[in-house]
Amino acid sequence: MYTLIQGVYYVVGMSPDADSIKFKANNPAHWETIKTDNRRKFEQVLKDDDGVVTIRLQAIDALETHYSPPNLKAPKDVSSKAKKAQRPAKGNHKQPIHLGEQATNTFLSFMDVHEVTWKKWGRNTWIDHALIGDKRVGDKFQDAIPGYILTDDVERNGRPLGWVFKGTPPYKDGALLSKKEAGELINQSANFELIRRGTVYPFFYMDVPGAIRIPLMEAAKQAQQNPDENAVWYHDRTYAGVEVKSLNALYDETVVYPYLFRKIVRQWYGNILNRFWDALRSNNKSLPNGEDFDLDLDGFFEDGDPWIFVISEQDFVHLSDILDITHHSLKLHVYPYDIVFLS
Repeated sequence: MYTLIQGVYYVVGMSPDADSIKFKANNPAHWETIKTDNRRKFEQVLKDDDGVVTIRLQAIDALETHYSPPNLKAPKDVSSKAKKAQRPAKGNHKQPIHLGEQATNTFLSFMDVHEVTWKKWGRNTWIDHALIGDKRVGDKFQDAIPGYILTDDVERNGRPLGWVFKGTPPYKDGALLSKKEAGELINQSANFELIRRGTVYPFFYMDVPGAIRIPLMEAAKQAQQNPDENAVWYHDRTYAGVEVKSLNALYDETVVYPYLFRKIVRQWYGNILNRFWDALRSNNKSLPNGEDFDLDLDGFFEDGDPWIFVISEQDFVHLSDILDITHHSLKLHVYPYDIVFLS
């Protein structure tokens, strides 16, 4: 069951992107209906931010604008040395930024947010002021865009996974909706609009039911078959196949499925750390920093080769069965809308 929660969205003074937005429920009691393994973390987030939470949009994968790979634990034989040495920086990794910005603008436009002025200080970027409907807003928490979400879970960082809608809901606040009822509303969501416009990729896990996935999949197909220059499909090289020798090429020139981009960055950082740990073992004072480290896709599946379901073939396979990887190239043999991740 999906819980419908009515509330308001905030963007001014915030950093919304194509797959997340701040939201505050009108009635916080409705959060209690969500069954999640991450309840404790979520309750802490609610308390820390006075009821304002970040909604993570379900079933979409936007181009990365600031991805950092997770830390990896040092092997036992070098753990004491690793604590004293300067670990190579993980960095913030981005895909072609103009497309990421276009996706964010599409989302904001859907929410009736226009004429946006961004402000930047150091690594932080936020909306300084914007036209919300017909009102110019420049102060935090003064926008309060009315809308509602559908959600049934919270991810490990305390962000509800949801479907984002603006305006007045067709059901009462706190209503529990079936998969079928949720599916009948989905084409009114921001999630659907972003996929329909082709500014993001679809990203399906097994917990997205067919009643919701099918209309999203059809919208993605249409966007892929008739892309404009602002669509990721117009620039995508994942299906055609692409040679990639450096992360810089992925930053500036080449658009690939963000799931694969994140996996590439994780492998890149893992390779750097392995060199770092080897240098510690040999007492080499010249420690790698990653800046001159070429991309190497050998061992791409060492950190996992997930099970997936290919919808068109009605078959369960590993990712390695549909993704060709060589030392400096990759090619995905099915489109992302044809994939359901099972693990």
